[in-house]
Amino acid sequence: MLREDVIGRLIVTLMGGISRIRELLQEQKVEEAETALAAAEQQLGLPPGIERFDAASAALMAGGGDRVVLAAMLLELRAEVAMTRGAEDQADRHRARALTMLQHATPSQLTREAKALEDRLAG
Repeated sequence: MLREDVIGRLIVTLMGGISRIRELLQEQKVEEAETALAAAEQQLGLPPGIERFDAASAALMAGGGDRVVLAAMLLELRAEVAMTRGAEDQADRHRARALTMLQHATPSQLTREAKALEDRLAG
């Protein structure tokens, strides 16, 4: 029960952070978005450079379940930052990693979000 409460609070906090990062990107405040993104990754406990790990290892390091979905969502945002900076190849790599990470996710609370993310990334 305690673990579910902690995960629930983390989800609420990070979903708010993800919304804020999207707003910053829409406002073309890329540096602020990157700072907020790095803070969200740290809050989730992701090691720097997780996008370079293979998908199974990255999912394991993210902590499994809903945390993998959150990590994949953050990678999607990394892709958006890369696109804003004109780095299409890097954006494609981030999207591909996020999609493969989702294959290792077994979400309990973020099932709909995982499906929507998978649809966006595969589309």
